[in-house]
Amino acid sequence: MEQTPWYVSLIVAWLPFLILVALGIWIARRVGGSLRAPDGRPVGQVVDEVGRELKRSNDMLEQALNDCRKWLDALEQRR
Repeated sequence: MEQTPWYVSLIVAWLPFLILVALGIWIARRVGGSLRAPDGRPVGQVVDEVGRELKRSNDMLEQALNDCRKWLDALEQRR
């Protein structure tokens, strides 16, 4: 029986694994590059804008709550 060279057995053993890893990297890059909003902007930019808008809305709601508390305090003092 003839022995196969060590490099052939190494290629046969590792080639399927290397192909799967390369395929996984290629798919991840393709999917990662296509993460865009419908208008073409990157998803990260959209998330940042939504976060800023939520903070602005929260600040407005806190200001309205403070105004309501002032009005209630004024009404309680009038009693």
